[in-house]
Amino acid sequence: MYRAGWIALMLAACGGDPPDGGPAPDAAGDAAPPLPDGMMGVPSIEGTPVMTFETTACETAVVLALSRQIADEVNCLMPGQLVTFDETAEIEFTGGAVLPYVSAAARDDLYAATAGAGMTLRVTSAFRTVVQQYLLYRWFQLGRCNIPAAAVPGNSNHESGRALDVSNYNAWISRLGQHGWSHNVPGDPVHFEHLSSPDIRGADVLAFQRLWNRNAPDDQISEDGAYGPDTRARIERAPAEGFGIGASCASPGIAGARSTAEDGAEVDAARLVAPVRVEHHVDAGGLAGGEAVDAAVVGGGHVVVDGVPTLPAGVAPHGAAECGH
Repeated sequence: MYRAGWIALMLAACGGDPPDGGPAPDAAGDAAPPLPDGMMGVPSIEGTPVMTFETTACETAVVLALSRQIADEVNCLMPGQLVTFDETAEIEFTGGAVLPYVSAAARDDLYAATAGAGMTLRVTSAFRTVVQQYLLYRWFQLGRCNIPAAAVPGNSNHESGRALDVSNYNAWISRLGQHGWSHNVPGDPVHFEHLSSPDIRGADVLAFQRLWNRNAPDDQISEDGAYGPDTRARIERAPAEGFGIGASCASPGIAGARSTAEDGAEVDAARLVAPVRVEHHVDAGGLAGGEAVDAAVVGGGHVVVDGVPTLPAGVAPHGAAECGH
């Protein structure tokens, strides 16, 4: 079963026909139809396919450019929902895969928690897109990168837009907790969530689907926010460097109040108005927070992409990257 989530907020808010950028110019030089106002670039899916990195990388920084487009498209769907946070005297990004987006309230509480702390918060992961999660999940399935557990794409806590991983977590549990950041996932000690912020899992999937349709007018897929075989196949082919046309807040949205998920099931928009957590299929083990995984957390440790678990003293190895959760 695919996660329906709260996606009807966007289904109800958007109208019009599914995005169609029109055919690209042909060899005879026929001009493509003009793009909608506010949309810039040339429709293109040319670039390094994401699937290339299934066997050649172990850090999702390789798809950061594409992930930024997805995050920007989420903000077109939900204006102001994701905001960036910056490195400061007290906040340091560790590794090259940090996508520093959270909700505005989460960002404000993060700044409040770190201000004047006299120590550095080392962030190894924040918002994560379905494309990044796809790679983590594939590395797990292929037995690569020493990942013993990974959430199914579309279901990771980090796709919720309200999560952080902090390598020196033990020093920050109390201070972050005083500012709305819960240390709430057993067996995942580096993980913090801002539980008062909306859980927007599924928005990144919908954002990717819209970007794909905008750039592949002859290969359209359902815009339903559900990670399924069709979306997976396009993620595999998507350009790691980003699409020719990126986020567009002028792009038409999903037609009607109902949509069809990739498994053929009709999705009723009325059921999706409020953010909800749903039951997920769990193959061999599960993580707290509504995630579906294919293996239990090994030894209660939070294992990062480079295969080094967190240390019992409450400090993850400096330079540790992402987990698959």
